[in-house]
Amino acid sequence: MHVIGTAGHVDHGKSTLVEALTGIDPDRLKEEKEREMTIDLGFAWMAGEHGEEIGIVDVPGHRDFIENMLAGVGGIDLALLVIAADEGVMPQTKEHLAILDLLQVMGGVVALTKVDLIDDPDWLELVILDVSETLQGTVLQEAPIIPVSAVTEHGISEIKSQIYEQLNHIESRPNNMRPRLPIDRVFTLSGFGTVVTGTLIGGRIEVGDTVEIQPISVQGRIRGLQTHQTSRQTAEPGSRVAVNLSGINREMIKRGHVLARPGMFKGTILCDVNYRHLINSSAPLKHNEEVKLFTGSAEVIARTRVIGDRQIDPGATGWLQLALREPIAIAHGDHYILRRPSPPTTIGGGKILDPHPGRRHKRFRQDVISHFETMAEGSPLDVLEQVLVRLEPILPQSLISKSGLEVGEAKDTWQRLLDQDKAVVVGGYAMTSTGWINLQNRMVSLIGDFHKEYPLRLGIPREELRSRLDIPTTLFNVLLEGLSAGGQISVTGRSIKLHHHKVSFTSDQQKAIDQLLAWFAENGVNSPSVKDAKNIVGEDVFTALIEIGEIVQISPDVVYRQTDYKAIVEQIRTFLLENGKINAAELRDLLNTSRKYAIALLEHLDDVRMTKRVGDDRQLL
Repeated sequence: MHVIGTAGHVDHGKSTLVEALTGIDPDRLKEEKEREMTIDLGFAWMAGEHGEEIGIVDVPGHRDFIENMLAGVGGIDLALLVIAADEGVMPQTKEHLAILDLLQVMGGVVALTKVDLIDDPDWLELVILDVSETLQGTVLQEAPIIPVSAVTEHGISEIKSQIYEQLNHIESRPNNMRPRLPIDRVFTLSGFGTVVTGTLIGGRIEVGDTVEIQPISVQGRIRGLQTHQTSRQTAEPGSRVAVNLSGINREMIKRGHVLARPGMFKGTILCDVNYRHLINSSAPLKHNEEVKLFTGSAEVIARTRVIGDRQIDPGATGWLQLALREPIAIAHGDHYILRRPSPPTTIGGGKILDPHPGRRHKRFRQDVISHFETMAEGSPLDVLEQVLVRLEPILPQSLISKSGLEVGEAKDTWQRLLDQDKAVVVGGYAMTSTGWINLQNRMVSLIGDFHKEYPLRLGIPREELRSRLDIPTTLFNVLLEGLSAGGQISVTGRSIKLHHHKVSFTSDQQKAIDQLLAWFAENGVNSPSVKDAKNIVGEDVFTALIEIGEIVQISPDVVYRQTDYKAIVEQIRTFLLENGKINAAELRDLLNTSRKYAIALLEHLDDVRMTKRVGDDRQLL
């Protein structure tokens, strides 16, 4: 299945030529009929040389509707460039040609229409020469130029033969197991509901499949499929498809959204690209310039971040990071076009290198420029490693899907990274070997920094450390286990410390501690309050004494020396073993204390699950 696109001026007989080739009038709108002008995308198809179907996307030719044209040319295999013989090359012809060149369309045919209106053979020869010169240096420089008349059908069969010949040398769109349908039309049909259309790339889809619309992350199911008004059970990559969706409202979807398998793609508002500035552009492309980005069927306002240079001059190439006003769903390798909003002009384009760079780059750092060069020119191994460096830690399957590589190639490349010890899987997550070592060093460094900042704390709280590292829990646990087994760190309760770290007090702090512990020893169960204890030793020392186990806080106001606490708890346990239950009054009398201490102790023993409450009594669990 192949798709060709027609481009040309409004008066060049483009839609008439499509109707002559296919028998289908691609102009579907009332206004298009009245003005005899293609305003939006039109669609037709014809039989191929061996009976296969060839889809045709008829795009607008008038400069006022060139942005509609851009929504339809992203998925074509071959271009049919239409030029009127009575007018020759027009400014919009050159713009269409520049767009086809930037999109690297694989080939094409030039139809020189309305030759029935030309009586002077010399004029026709001059036009053909002008067209040939215009095509030089573009993707269509080898394209045949065929005089044709839709009225007399002169040249129609030759155009078809050329289309067949060129398509025979173009490989069918590969099935990468990552189906994606850039949506170029959305409508509803009575009794069917929401229908979207587009050119399918990347893989096949089937009736019953669960799909996701990106970048809005809304899921639905494929209720039906049509290709060229024929119902299908399966749609193959490279075909024009109408998809009937269930579970998704028409109002939620618009042109530029992408239909895909769940989890395969997601929206982005930042992307790294290579860029070629058209030589006939009126001005350089400057940093922080507002432009319109066109890719697939999407159109979005963007800001340019020129990487490695101050600006990109006409005819030059460079690197850009594009900051998008709203999210779109794109993939590594997608072609794109940039236009200036005012006056509306095509200025350049290129390929998406990294659809999810994750952060804004420093513009003039050599490592950033090297990253761009690798993503543009590197081997699959280089590309996958660069993506891994940017996204680690990441699930291996997500890495494969986000690499932009064909699935089989990505899987083989991932295995090569593992075999060459350039990557590891830890806790189910993929990381570069260097990244894994750096993560271990970073954990040790964070714990050491915590010790310096809080020398009286036994260690950093477990969840605080995980939060600072910002890594998944499973990976964090494996990291802890490895460093603990290696003797670098110790895990004590909910705190994590370097193995050699010990809490030490100054002589003044130790004097205050000795004073507090003596007070505890003197008072026993009727211990000093938390407030009094903090007043004696200070907040930091008080917390340190709890962490190292010298004292035990059982309530917001009650704290005990560790030895006293153990003795009190054992005394209560013995009473319960002998009597089966105890209440607050009995405990008060048993310990010769006040109700405050008795209630605090009973509630604490419930919390540590030594006892349970039954009415006003406590019993051993």
